Amino acid sequence: MKVLKSIKSVKFLRSILAVILALTLVSMIQDDRKERIQDCAGKAGEGAIYLREFVVSLPGANKGERHPMYRQAVILRGNNIYRFNLCNDKGQAIIRIYDTSNMLVSTFDPKTKTEYNPINFFCRKTGQYNIIITFRDGKAGEAIGIMSHVMK
Repeated sequence: MKVLKSIKSVKFLRSILAVILALTLVSMIQDDRKERIQDCAGKAGEGAIYLREFVVSLPGANKGERHPMYRQAVILRGNNIYRFNLCNDKGQAIIRIYDTSNMLVSTFDPKTKTEYNPINFFCRKTGQYNIIITFRDGKAGEAIGIMSHVMK
């Protein structure tokens, strides 16, 4: 009986240790994520006031497949300047801003193969806009996008 009780108590202790280890790992990952977001927000440039982040991790596309994308709807106010910047952990991310159907601005010009980071967007009309983040050539990637407000 004593052996059985000690086996049960060892299993119980292992369970408790596993939970503590899992919580510690989650906390460390969240701290690392917060630090990466702060670092990226700091690269938005002078006069940028942090509003929100977009943490993106996308798989690669197979040949002939549509490129995976991250989509987030945001409400932007008219007569304001917004700045979008990217910090790539893996791959080369591209941010595109759309109104209902038109692309308004992008961090990448496919014609010239030129990357712009950060980009400013002058919002002319209050409304919903879609933030689309993809990775060049449909490759897998991880990145943080930062949306900031720029004082005029």
